Amino acid sequence: MQAVMIPLRRAIGVAVWIAALCACLFVADRVTRRDDGARKYGPFFEEKDEQAYDVLFFGTSHMLNAVFPMELWRDYGITSYNMANNSECLDVTEWVLRMAFAYHKPKVAVIDVFYIDRQVDEAWAYGFRHLFLDEIPLSPLKVKAVTSTLPKSEWMEFLMPFSLYHSRWEEMLTGTTERQVDTEPCMMGAELRIGRSWPGSYERTQEMNTEELPGTQALRNIAQICRENGVEPVFVCVPSASPAQLQMNTNGVRLLAEELDVPFVQMMDVEGLVDFSTDMYDGENHLNPDGGSKVTAYMGQWLTEHYPLEDKRSDSRYIAWYARLTEYQAYRELRWGDLTLLDQ
Repeated sequence: MQAVMIPLRRAIGVAVWIAALCACLFVADRVTRRDDGARKYGPFFEEKDEQAYDVLFFGTSHMLNAVFPMELWRDYGITSYNMANNSECLDVTEWVLRMAFAYHKPKVAVIDVFYIDRQVDEAWAYGFRHLFLDEIPLSPLKVKAVTSTLPKSEWMEFLMPFSLYHSRWEEMLTGTTERQVDTEPCMMGAELRIGRSWPGSYERTQEMNTEELPGTQALRNIAQICRENGVEPVFVCVPSASPAQLQMNTNGVRLLAEELDVPFVQMMDVEGLVDFSTDMYDGENHLNPDGGSKVTAYMGQWLTEHYPLEDKRSDSRYIAWYARLTEYQAYRELRWGDLTLLDQ
């Protein structure tokens, strides 16, 4: 009997040791990560009501800086979240959308098409990949997303980020960490880029690139995924002083949108929507808070005109949104302040 008990105790001891090791690795994994992902995506994954967001916005940094969900709430009562990420091509947006729908089912998904010409291996910087993927709990869908968009040599880094972040102790102790994205949880995924600069020139072209581009099939897939989940897809092009070739690429989305029967909002053709001499953050076509507020207002009006989105400002279930709005407006005032050109 005693001989049987000794192996059993050893087995239990080994099991406890393995469990303790896994727990320590999990805690270390979370502690040593940057906090950018939690600030950007935390509220989205913490929200348990899958119907909480009526509109989700996806895409590149153009979208990240163009739509402010708290202003949509303030002015239209629309509940939304900005899921966009820097340097995100459409092949990756497809996976972001799949994983987002696993947690929330919006009525409308708005897709930024600016990177229709980019391939996954040339567009999405690894730091920005971590920004989103690190916040997703491990699941078969996450494993499939990682293995579909990353080389095999990088799989472990994204499925067990501690393999990368264990070297962050020096940053944490010395305070050298810099933000990847200028956002706070109250901003519901959007970013404020503080500055005003546009050193270039711009001329609008209506020519279209009708070729099949790297992101064309991803847009087809995105439209199908949306409809399979009962979500209305919308393609958009955010205003930017882009070179002619980039304009031609996004102009060509109109033909694809007609093929798929998806609305295409080409904001490049909305006269007077933004002023490139005052509403840009930099020469790379990112909007500053003034430009973003103008695009947000336009997008809110367009959405309410085309979809029966409920004004939830009087719904007591969304009382917490007023606290977020107060935080957002205080943060915007602190960061942007008297630089704004908009009437408040």
